[in-house]
Amino acid sequence: MLHSATMQAAASELGIDLDIRYTNREHEKTLAVADQILSQHPLPDYLVVTNDIDDGGAIVKRGEAAGVPDILLSNDLDPSQWAEFGEPRTNYRHWLGSIVPDHEGGGYGIAEAILTEAARIKKTRPLKLLALAGDVATPASNDRIRGLNRAIDVMRHLLGAGSVELSQLVNLDWTDKGAQAWVSEFTQTGPRIDALWAANDPMAFGAITALREAGYKPGVDVVVGGLNWSHGGVERVLKGEMLLTHGGHFLGGAWAMIILRDYHDGRDFAEEDVRLQFPMGVIDLPIARRFPDIGKIDWRQIDFTRFSKTRNPAVTRYNFTPDAVLGPLASAL
Repeated sequence: MLHSATMQAAASELGIDLDIRYTNREHEKTLAVADQILSQHPLPDYLVVTNDIDDGGAIVKRGEAAGVPDILLSNDLDPSQWAEFGEPRTNYRHWLGSIVPDHEGGGYGIAEAILTEAARIKKTRPLKLLALAGDVATPASNDRIRGLNRAIDVMRHLLGAGSVELSQLVNLDWTDKGAQAWVSEFTQTGPRIDALWAANDPMAFGAITALREAGYKPGVDVVVGGLNWSHGGVERVLKGEMLLTHGGHFLGGAWAMIILRDYHDGRDFAEEDVRLQFPMGVIDLPIARRFPDIGKIDWRQIDFTRFSKTRNPAVTRYNFTPDAVLGPLASAL
């Protein structure tokens, strides 16, 4: 997993003994693993929780009881939980904060790009859009949907009322097989679409297969966008089947190591905010041509210590952006 790869690379460079546990997005397993970690001796110095299936609140409570500081990575608590939990370091003082990508911006960026391209190549209106989201328990998916809806509103304003029609928005299981099966059924009964928005690359891949089987030409008569910066996504952008793959969110693993290293060494990330958000970026055709192997990069080639405030005193604010990594990456590839 790319999250793990960037996290391990940064941890090694920063002198962090990192233990990664996988829970396969299973609720009971996630809580069992948390309980196991928080009952071991000695206790870990810090706990990083991805909160993929909205278990972050339960683990924050467990961390508080065990006296282990923790941060949420990738997904913050759902806003509906904020009243109970308060701001980080208030009701739960060991909850140090969160560092999450701009999921809403990612969802917006995909939708704006594919609708703009569809409007360029399609003269009929309304443009019909099909959207594939992840499961409803994942805050990232819900944030990306908010970005999708915002982009639809903006495009309707730019192109005219009734210019964009969301044919259907469906929550799936993030997998290519699930998306392929669902889109195959949709193409038999639903309207013909002009653009397909997918909350991750695997669902875009499954949709492309189903659309091709239904007689579409992805990249020609239907514009497809996904998210992950995956190698498969970059390959499909180069082939013209996808307009873009949004992403860079997996760099959050490295960013989490940096802020914890600095916090441990006396430089608290709260000087910027207890809730840090970093942007994602687009890999479209021009960028894919420059970085065709970005999905397979050995992240140990990147010097993550240069982003640390304690290791690099010239850093006064964190610069956790895709561009900050892609620049040095150009010479590393």
